[in-house]
Amino acid sequence: MGEFKIHHAVSELIDSLGLTDLVAPEKFVKNLVTSPSQVQISNTREIVQSLAAVSSNPAEIINKYEELRDKNYAELDPFVLILSKMKESKTMTRSVRAGLPKESAKNYCTSTDSNQGSGPSTSTPIVVGGVKLKELKSRLQTASEGSVGHPVIELAEKRCTTNEIIQRNPKWFQSRPFLSWDYPVAGLLDSHLLQVAPLGNVPVGDQERILLEELLYVLSGFDGDYIRALPLSSNIDERKFEIDESVDDSLKEMVRRFFPILASYSIIERFYESRSGFDFGMVNDALASAIGNLVHEYRIFVCQLESLLLKSELSLQKAWYLLQPNVATLHQLHHVTLSLMRAKAQGGQVLSVLHQQTMEAMGNDKQQKLLLSLTRSAAQPYWEILQKWIYQGSVEDPYLEFMVEDHQVVSMDKLSPTAYSDDYWEKRYTLRRDRVPSFLLPLTDQILRTGKYLNVIKQCGMKVKPPKVDDLCYTLDGFGYKEAIEKAYSYASETLLHVLMQDYDLLGRLKSVKYYFFLNAGDFILHFLSLCGAELVKNVDDVMPSRLESLLELALRTSTANADPFKDDLGLELLSYDLTTQMVRILSIQTHEERVDGNHSMDHVRLTGLEAFSFMYRVRWPVSLVFTTKVMACYQMIFRHLFLTKYVENLLGRVWISHKIVRNYAFPTSQWYNNAFALRHRMLHFIQNLLYYITVEVLEPSWQVFVEKIRKVDNVDQVISTHMELLNICMKESMLTDPALLQTATKLIKLCEAFAHFILKMHRHAKEAEMGLSSLANVTSLSEVLLTSPGDVFLQENSDTFDQNVARMELQFTTLLADLLHRIAEMGHESYDSHMLTLLNRLDFNNYYTEKVIQFTLKSNQTDETISG
Repeated sequence: MGEFKIHHAVSELIDSLGLTDLVAPEKFVKNLVTSPSQVQISNTREIVQSLAAVSSNPAEIINKYEELRDKNYAELDPFVLILSKMKESKTMTRSVRAGLPKESAKNYCTSTDSNQGSGPSTSTPIVVGGVKLKELKSRLQTASEGSVGHPVIELAEKRCTTNEIIQRNPKWFQSRPFLSWDYPVAGLLDSHLLQVAPLGNVPVGDQERILLEELLYVLSGFDGDYIRALPLSSNIDERKFEIDESVDDSLKEMVRRFFPILASYSIIERFYESRSGFDFGMVNDALASAIGNLVHEYRIFVCQLESLLLKSELSLQKAWYLLQPNVATLHQLHHVTLSLMRAKAQGGQVLSVLHQQTMEAMGNDKQQKLLLSLTRSAAQPYWEILQKWIYQGSVEDPYLEFMVEDHQVVSMDKLSPTAYSDDYWEKRYTLRRDRVPSFLLPLTDQILRTGKYLNVIKQCGMKVKPPKVDDLCYTLDGFGYKEAIEKAYSYASETLLHVLMQDYDLLGRLKSVKYYFFLNAGDFILHFLSLCGAELVKNVDDVMPSRLESLLELALRTSTANADPFKDDLGLELLSYDLTTQMVRILSIQTHEERVDGNHSMDHVRLTGLEAFSFMYRVRWPVSLVFTTKVMACYQMIFRHLFLTKYVENLLGRVWISHKIVRNYAFPTSQWYNNAFALRHRMLHFIQNLLYYITVEVLEPSWQVFVEKIRKVDNVDQVISTHMELLNICMKESMLTDPALLQTATKLIKLCEAFAHFILKMHRHAKEAEMGLSSLANVTSLSEVLLTSPGDVFLQENSDTFDQNVARMELQFTTLLADLLHRIAEMGHESYDSHMLTLLNRLDFNNYYTEKVIQFTLKSNQTDETISG
């Protein structure tokens, strides 16, 4: 920072504290200029804690500091340092006390003394320069919100319209108005000071000579005696001019022809003076610098006119003629600067306006060349930020002009790898569309992903070494930057993809996840079910997770899964909701009342361990970019559906074994099981075909297509999108995305589970009947022998006999399966490429259930006719 800016900042601080008459800024400026390296900010957090200790609400100040620090507010640490130096300096303390009202000074002394003696005080707020610390904090918060949530231009405009944070111009600038070249005394002088002798009393020839002299002043940005600029009501208004009414009419009209040129100059100079600096960003500053060069050439031209006037070779008509080559340039600059000032444009917005006007000037080579030069100059700071992003992966944007915004998330060490990946990939770097130059819109996604890829590479401990760093340059056809951006994108995407595929074995990870979540390891899942089956049928509150983890470890070590190098990353968890509830909540659009009812109902549902059980998979950075929370949730939903079906298949297999034993019993006992034999066969047929359809006809073909695509991808985003496409297809074809189909299929699976438990319990009574100890017909209650959830839908009513129990479950099974097949058939009519039609053909290959539905419909119609007759 230069000495002038340091002096300006110190003067503003002294003025805001009300100590203008007590403290001289030169003393502090000299220290800051001579030893700037001594101002180090290393322990800002400790400084904040010491400041908070003497405040009325320490926790609030510390929380606000952490919040502003997370937002990367650039002026936070210097502000804290200033407050700390003020607190430590006895001279400053005395000065502040001297400049305060008596009551405020008394409060300040009381607060300081009491807190130094007894720790934090909660009764008396700190007052600095007549302003409470709470008010200072609120001002800092306002400034931070303007700098983080909105473009810096809003903060700059706010500073221009209010004195709360910083005045637009210091007092000494107002007392020296001739530092401006935009008619500085227009409207400031009293009217009696402007009273001069009327020019009409002079001969016409002398009037022209006097008007020419004044016109040269006015062309340079200063008022004359007879040609005067009128004051502005707004900073973006076009300036008006007036001329002495006593002037000859012909000369008056000739001078008035210069007024549009003067108005254009005023707008241009106003833009140059207001945007020369960094309050409005580096792009505006670069553009103002380029415009300043043109204004300098214009002033040289005015000096040439003055030399002609001194030689008596200049007239109003000749001056008008000589100005014509500059008129088009001034008018074009006037249009550009006025558009930018009215739009309050900054950063990419400035470049968009310049690009649009450059394209509109396609038919005028001179204007287009001028606008092209201005756009290239203004784009230079933007290109520098962009180059650091696409070649280094860093965002160095102190004035919030760049299209990519860096939101620093919590440290990776404080979050799980999956949670960190979600925040990193979706929230860490976000795109601000309002800051994107219009000529970069087609390349926006490539630019964003390039920097993301480079950041991941650096976090993996690798150095980023682009093969070639090309300088970016603005051109109308994009040749100066498109090729360079595409090369940088190709390098970043290929490097990161190579890191994931080779160094972190992404394909091996994917196969490992498929191995467990898609039940690709048959012996492992059967071994696990045989070990954990007794534990999973318990209520979820009674299940011991530690025991399940031990059994899972045993199943992994004693099956083919032991050969998997990533088996140690597999874990388990017990969720608080079942699969149907989870899917319905995800897929359905609920009102607030429905959400409340859903939460209430979920809290009171008693789950078994089987319904709550799911695998989990631990992945580390950067592989966790592919296995995000959403992805793992999809894997878990597919697994829970398959796992429940596999468990019921295993259970029906045990029923089949018991039925093989019953066939050897005597005639009366074995005949009681005939209907149960048939129902068990139909249920097993349904479960096995459902498993075959999901695993063989949906998961495996989709997986093979996915592997073929993943070998041809060029970047990580294609890997992520292809992965999500695989999961979406698998979930859709597995009936998970249709709530009605999922509920019906789940009811069928649970009905099969209830039937299996019933038969296994009844097998003990069949043994007693075979030995003559009891009669199977005496068993009257299904709930007496069935071990399942008390609120199960299949236990709402009890039958009197074993046959009636079986008949009721057979009717329920037929009804539910017919409903499922009917829904699948309807989906087949809507989408002819649906894989579910193969499931329909397998389950109803001989139209058995279709005929059952027809018979049931006819019987119901006959019953209705009999009742009505």
